[in-house]
Amino acid sequence: MGRPRVRLRGGLLAVLVMLSLIGGRLVWLQGFQAEAYASEATKQRLSTVKLAAPRGSISDRNGQVLALSVDARAVYAEPRTIAKANCPPGAKTPCEPTTIAAALAPVLGLPAEEIESKLVLSPKATGATCSKTEMLGCKGFAYLARGLEAEKANEVRALGLVGIGTVAEPRRVAPGGQLGANVLGFTTVEGAGTAGVEDQFDSVLAGKDGKRIAEVDGGGRIIPNGYTSTVDPEPGRDVQLTIDRDLQWFAQKVLADKIAEADAESGSATLMDVTTGEILALVSVPTFDANEPGKADASIRGNRAVSDVFEPGSIGKVITAAAALEQGVLTPDSIMPVADKIRVSNKTFSDSHSHPVEQMTFTGVLVESSNVGTIMAAQKVGGPKLHEMLTRFGIGAKTGVELPAESRGILRDEKDEWSGTDYGTHPIGQGYSVNGVQMASVYATVANGGVRVKPTILKGLRNADGTPRTIDKTEPQRVISQQVADQLRGMLEGVTNEGGTAVTAAIPGYRVAGKTGTARRVVDGRYDGSYTASFVGFAPADAPRLVLSVSVQAPRNGYYGGAVAGPVFSDIMKFALRSMQVPPTGAPSPKLRLRASD
Repeated sequence: MGRPRVRLRGGLLAVLVMLSLIGGRLVWLQGFQAEAYASEATKQRLSTVKLAAPRGSISDRNGQVLALSVDARAVYAEPRTIAKANCPPGAKTPCEPTTIAAALAPVLGLPAEEIESKLVLSPKATGATCSKTEMLGCKGFAYLARGLEAEKANEVRALGLVGIGTVAEPRRVAPGGQLGANVLGFTTVEGAGTAGVEDQFDSVLAGKDGKRIAEVDGGGRIIPNGYTSTVDPEPGRDVQLTIDRDLQWFAQKVLADKIAEADAESGSATLMDVTTGEILALVSVPTFDANEPGKADASIRGNRAVSDVFEPGSIGKVITAAAALEQGVLTPDSIMPVADKIRVSNKTFSDSHSHPVEQMTFTGVLVESSNVGTIMAAQKVGGPKLHEMLTRFGIGAKTGVELPAESRGILRDEKDEWSGTDYGTHPIGQGYSVNGVQMASVYATVANGGVRVKPTILKGLRNADGTPRTIDKTEPQRVISQQVADQLRGMLEGVTNEGGTAVTAAIPGYRVAGKTGTARRVVDGRYDGSYTASFVGFAPADAPRLVLSVSVQAPRNGYYGGAVAGPVFSDIMKFALRSMQVPPTGAPSPKLRLRASD
């Protein structure tokens, strides 16, 4: 206490040390960290907005647009900007989450609570909320509404709300609504393909999004001469399908009318070019509006023609006939003593009606769809060769059509998995399952002289520069000989003539070949008492151009294939032949021998 000079000098030294430390820190910050801090400050003022890429269009074989992206607007919020805003008490312009949400709710037609939750809540990973004291981890961007008309976006902008903006964003539109919806599929609100062609070719259609980064003030307005950076979006590329819009529309209408008339559960139809494998119409009923997929049950948004499987029943007998002819164990005119019942292992198989032993030709067996005669033919072929023929026709394997969720069907291995009764069920189209496109392909192979061409729904693609892209084609495969295919065509023509099981499938002026099918349905692993009614055929029979498969599931007003599916085939095929200007050949149908006495 008696040495004040020493205390003063000590205090002065301490002050000098502190000032030196502060000065050194300032020199460090200003000289070496200024740029980093300035950059960090700028980042806090930056607003990043995604610029969505226009999605490529989907068109039919003639260039008619089936799905495209149109100009629309999205309304977004920047919670960090809202949290930092200077909002004095009693402000006339809404500038807090609650007041902003209240102002937006009537314009967007959304609950204010829903909007407010997007203005303050952050990613679940942090749990932080946007406020002046809690900025770390809170959202910098959130969509409030998407797919709006420009007028609605203008109403939002006119409110002048802090941290609320609009941006141009394409909206996906299917002009035909339900037309081909199960083929086209749909997109999410973010623009990602979710089903059908939109999903299968998402990487082609989607393009690449861009972004806009700009320096904004406390009110979310872009600062003139501030930092800006824009990466333009890259538009997606177009996809052209083999579908014909008019044929698709007509086929959907005819099948939908029949589903309603027959009080059926569902149905599908596949119309295909015999020589190219191009699918001209692919129908699934019931269907949905591709513009509003969320309003439809998930069970009807898929494509039944490729995803749903069923036992083919008698339409599968053509494969058994092909095996018998190919092996040379029978000819179309071979005489067979056919009873109305036959025992295979521990099961008795019957024809559709009781009859005495009849001396039928093999043609008569197929035309009149005799189960007993078909099983007799299969016994001459043998199980291994029958299984081989089923495999050669593509049963149990995906067709390769360019659509998601295609089922391969069910075909068990003959050597290890067939039981005794399978040697009776498989010849008549039971015990294995197929989809609609598979059966169209089977009959297209017969119509095409025994050569199988992969079914396709893709007509063309374009590269990023707009030039056509080469599409790899699968090499056709010979399944049966030309001679056997010609024999089958003649035999199948009798089905639609007088005495056959499907005179309802006949088309005046044209020669038609095909086969009916009526098979019990397996539901949840057991036969539930309902049926699949089918018809598959091609025309003109003597110069095949088009093939059409029709299946109707669980009809309640009649269930035979000839009565339910036959008329659908006739109406669609008649329209298709005329639309594609396929003339009748003019040649008379051959006289077929169905009995030994004929």
